[in-house]
Amino acid sequence: MTAAKEKKIGKRKLVGQVGELAHGASKKFIIRSGDRDLEALLVNYEGTFFAYRNRCPHVGITLDWVDNQFFSVDGRYLMCANHGAVFEPKTGDCIWGPCAGLALQSVSLEIEGEKIFAECSDAGD
Repeated sequence: MTAAKEKKIGKRKLVGQVGELAHGASKKFIIRSGDRDLEALLVNYEGTFFAYRNRCPHVGITLDWVDNQFFSVDGRYLMCANHGAVFEPKTGDCIWGPCAGLALQSVSLEIEGEKIFAECSDAGD
């Protein structure tokens, strides 16, 4: 699905299809929060979908080490390319690196049939 095909429905945004991402796959999307557009990531980890803002809690820069790639080589963790921080895909908790003890900011998801929606926030951050 291309960004042009993503649809906003109320305060939700269509960000993907269930069959679109295999385990260990990820994709970026833009979500509206208040008056700002924020980059986020959708990941499939062990058949379950999770979404987070694409922002390292250490210094606030994007995580992807190659455009749209967030998983470690073994597919076990999400990683920050800049400082090597390691995050649990299920919780967003940083378990190693300069932001250990912090966490990625989660984005709420709803799955209806084969469609994956992200909830848009009214908050500015």
